[in-house]
Amino acid sequence: MKIEDLIAKANPVPLASVADGDSPHAQQTLAQIMLLEQGEAPASHGNPARAQAGGRRVRSTTRRPSRMVVGLTVSAAAAAVTALAITQLGPGGHEGRGGGPVSHVSGGPQPGTVAAALHSLSLVADAQPAQTPPGPGQFEYTDESSLNWIDTYNGPTTSYDVSYYELRQIWIGSDGSGRIVETYSHPRLGTAKDRAGWIAAGRPSLAVAPMDSTFGPGQLSNGPPNLNQLPDDPAKLAALLAARKIEGGPKGPAEDFVQIGDMLREDYVRPSLRAAIFAVAERIPGVRLLGTVTDRVGRSGVGLAYVHAWPALAEVGKSVLVFDPKTSKLIAEETIVTYTKTGKTALTAWTDYLKSGVVNSETSTSPVSGAGSAQATS
Repeated sequence: MKIEDLIAKANPVPLASVADGDSPHAQQTLAQIMLLEQGEAPASHGNPARAQAGGRRVRSTTRRPSRMVVGLTVSAAAAAVTALAITQLGPGGHEGRGGGPVSHVSGGPQPGTVAAALHSLSLVADAQPAQTPPGPGQFEYTDESSLNWIDTYNGPTTSYDVSYYELRQIWIGSDGSGRIVETYSHPRLGTAKDRAGWIAAGRPSLAVAPMDSTFGPGQLSNGPPNLNQLPDDPAKLAALLAARKIEGGPKGPAEDFVQIGDMLREDYVRPSLRAAIFAVAERIPGVRLLGTVTDRVGRSGVGLAYVHAWPALAEVGKSVLVFDPKTSKLIAEETIVTYTKTGKTALTAWTDYLKSGVVNSETSTSPVSGAGSAQATS
């Protein structure tokens, strides 16, 4: 094997076109180094969110954008059964260094570390062609499949959890309007306790009717209308993130990781800003590198995770983001929980982003050429 092959194999993300020293990415890297030299302390801890509607609480453990409001009340309490994170890495994975200053060898991060993976994804993002964000009358469209949970309550003492395969299409307008279409199938009671609760409730049907909801201006999105207003400078971007000026939420690296995913989930974000977001993610302590992760439709990507633990619940888990190494796009999310009393580990939720891009109407699923960024399963 040639030395070039060994070097390439050591890097979990193949380097795409590398920008020159005067490029925005080079300026971002310099700003990041200066920020690390200042020894600025990272933020502390945070929690994911849960949505509630009527007697059924839809729990999305693969984090939806926290700026999304779909006619449901957002709560700060995370669902215990689907707590994010684990301290143990899955088979075949490996852990990079998640915290502290980035180590550099020969001008770059050490191969095989989380810093190297994020740095490479940043370079790939910066090399992508610029796209036009959604304009008036246009929508950011995403087609996804997922495994999610619904808590069903039928009385003061009767409740049970049901998992469903969900197909979800969403259109997000630049004015906060849009549409969401959801279908649920393959219901499954989570545990023997859930089955007992369902039987006590009279064995009601577990079917969930398809949903097709439209939203007027400002009703679907309550966050920043345009992430492209954010700065490319990683130091400034990191400061806004830590101060929760981009999204609300608790302080800390756990929420930092969640909001990194929220921002990178927006496909119309310009390449230089995506590069800056990856640069900021390099310095979040506790981020793990999992190596290559494959989603349900067979696509492989670079897996990054954040670890949480809830001793009172006897659970630890792993919240995973998977990025396409060729485009830097977020293609999948996963939640894996380990139950410390039994030692069992389970994939409790996942989302695969199948297709995305900017479209011209609330019914179109065909991305406009040159607008946004389309991705689809192969």
